[in-house]
Amino acid sequence: KGHKGQKARKGYNEKRNFEGGQQPLARRLPKIGFTSRVVKPTIINVEKVKEIATLAEITMESIRSIHRLAKSVTHVKLVGASAKDLASKIKDENVTTTGN
Repeated sequence: KGHKGQKARKGYNEKRNFEGGQQPLARRLPKIGFTSRVVKPTIINVEKVKEIATLAEITMESIRSIHRLAKSVTHVKLVGASAKDLASKIKDENVTTTGN
């Protein structure tokens, strides 16, 4: 067993991936491999974008006509103090509010 030291002791058991105190490879490399498939909605504050409250019916197309959204946006959530009042105007399942 050589002289003294950790490896010479009775009952010595080296853990998997132990690199003598050096930072293990698994902790040196960045995490990869998980991307959530849950689509988080883009949040629009009705208090700041007041034109939404004036719409007759609220759909993705009507929101895009008055508020600039990226092409990748598929779900929108309306928030704000008066957002619950707009629930009856929503005609698109991709648009939600704090009430529903």
